[in-house]
Amino acid sequence: MATNRLINEKSPYLLQHATNPVDWYPWGEEAFAAARSANKPIFLSIGYSTCHWCHVLAHESFEDEETARMLNDRFISIKVDREERPDIDQIYMTAAQMMNGQGGWPLSVFMSPDQTPFYIGTYFPKTPQFNRPSFRQVLLQLSEHYRTDPDKIKRVGQEIIQALTAVTTFDSEDPLDEALVHETFDQAMRQYDVENGGFGTAPKFPSPSLLTFLLDYYRFAEDETALQMVMRTLTAMRDGGITDHVGFGLYRYTVDERWEIPHFEKMLYDNALFATLCIETYQVSGRERFKQYAEEIFAYIERDLSSPDGAFYSAEDADSEGREGLFYTFTFDELTDLLGQDAVFPLLYQATPQGNFEGRIVFRRTGQSIQQLSADRNTAVQDILIQLEQERRTLLLFRSQRTRPFRDDKVLTSWNALMISAYAKAGRVFNDERYTKFARQALTFLETHLMDDDRLHVRYRQGHIQGNGYLDDYSFLTEAYLELHQTTQHIPYLKQAIRLTERMIGDFSDEDGSFFFTSFEDETLLMRPKDVYDVVKPAGNSTAVSNLLRLSQLTGRTDYRDQAQRNFSTLASEIKSQPTGFASLLSVYTRTLMEPKELIVLTESYTDVASFLTQLHQRRLPELSLLVGSKTDLLEIAPFLATYDAPTQQPTAYLCHDFQCDRPTTNLSELLQKIII
Repeated sequence: MATNRLINEKSPYLLQHATNPVDWYPWGEEAFAAARSANKPIFLSIGYSTCHWCHVLAHESFEDEETARMLNDRFISIKVDREERPDIDQIYMTAAQMMNGQGGWPLSVFMSPDQTPFYIGTYFPKTPQFNRPSFRQVLLQLSEHYRTDPDKIKRVGQEIIQALTAVTTFDSEDPLDEALVHETFDQAMRQYDVENGGFGTAPKFPSPSLLTFLLDYYRFAEDETALQMVMRTLTAMRDGGITDHVGFGLYRYTVDERWEIPHFEKMLYDNALFATLCIETYQVSGRERFKQYAEEIFAYIERDLSSPDGAFYSAEDADSEGREGLFYTFTFDELTDLLGQDAVFPLLYQATPQGNFEGRIVFRRTGQSIQQLSADRNTAVQDILIQLEQERRTLLLFRSQRTRPFRDDKVLTSWNALMISAYAKAGRVFNDERYTKFARQALTFLETHLMDDDRLHVRYRQGHIQGNGYLDDYSFLTEAYLELHQTTQHIPYLKQAIRLTERMIGDFSDEDGSFFFTSFEDETLLMRPKDVYDVVKPAGNSTAVSNLLRLSQLTGRTDYRDQAQRNFSTLASEIKSQPTGFASLLSVYTRTLMEPKELIVLTESYTDVASFLTQLHQRRLPELSLLVGSKTDLLEIAPFLATYDAPTQQPTAYLCHDFQCDRPTTNLSELLQKIII
């Protein structure tokens, strides 16, 4: 079988296109030189391995000999994996949103050899439909425009560059204030879907940043509505079709506003952020179901997205055997054959003979009650629950024998860091060392394969390392170290967080206080991007600011706090124009209004304070930083402890706030009650 240049790559997405008749280049100077030499425009195709519409475009056009011939004759074609090169993706996705008001993948960029785009779209069908021209029509028209009207092409490109520069330049010096926090909550209320939970209409995505903000707002303003919005949304997602009710794990989004019919791909980061939210909601509410939701996510991760050496894979596809959702869905006849006529699983999860997805069944539990089912069958609730679990396992076993969707087995530093944070938090809150162990194992993998002293890399696959780390890699991994330190109070984790933060400040800081997405040492692109908006993941910038403030509390370093405050001021005008778009950053700011506290427990034995810490970790206290250990050990990272008296016999606790400390105490039970009020 003939191959193109992509055959030498390690990215699963690029390898999916290595046998296309398209003469693909990977991103690099060879492609740009070829375009300059031939005076051809560049077709840049950006996607990822588990993207359904990327597969459709590939099958219809990139695998088609005639279309490939047209591309090869008129363009130099470049393939980019957005998960390995988020810097490139971010630039051209921003341009797409400015030009078209929206973006998405596959991202189809037509640009000059100097990387300047002049036309951007997403999916183009093989024949004109969906109010879109065919891919061939686009190729013919744009190549002719490029040949016959170079002045217009140049003018459009310059306008795009000017617009891109404007959206990454921030010169505000406004302060943020408490009123903006309340306005953000009001805006979230307006966007909230009262009937179905979540925000906005179809398609319906998880909104982890906004939900986390609501938890912080509840802590700050004591507004019960904020907590109810979070609990309603998480429950609606867990009960709806966005959850895989047979094998667990969260799909990427639903095509409808009711959380009913999903787009079936599963992403590591979605599951990490959902698990984290459920853990924190369990802390706030005390309701066991949120603990269960998180544990179901971990069960899925450990079964299907964990590598033998402890790292986490990236994603699973929506498609198998050429059909979307085939692996995950069932026919009604299959359910009857597998479970029998008296099964309860189909009843609880609304299975009907006609199905709800192309004649097949997507399970969801909206409006179904186990208690009612128990009463109808005159069967104890516990017996119903046992039967449900037995039937779920029967379906899972049957499903496991099907052809699985493609699994993207690359290990990404930033996404692994998000899952490490989730596991570390679970170990702490659930008081379960097994979860902490998973976090440690994954972190050890990253330290072994993707960290060079204090420098990070982007991706590992089959022994091959790709790329210098981006802001996400540094900020998310620093957060993971901070979470593991909070769980274990192991000082080397805190030291590593400081080292990565110093590297991040040196390599990514802009003089205005914000952070670039790429290091100053990285390849020169069309522009140096900044990632400040909190969308499906928190922005690297928001997480960086959170880390700076946490480290400032833990170490006493005011320079970290000052840089965080400059970031707030620099972005203030942008934040005020669309506050829910900066939900993670506003979460961090809200925590600064909560009277931040520092708790230092000096002890020679962690065992002596284990019970106290277990109780402390049951509560969500985002304003509280925690240091536990001997004075000698802690002095290296917290020099301000030099004036603190070391304990003689019993652990001694210092609770500090507003730049002053309460009298030291050895009565940890009394202190606990004071903290959690």
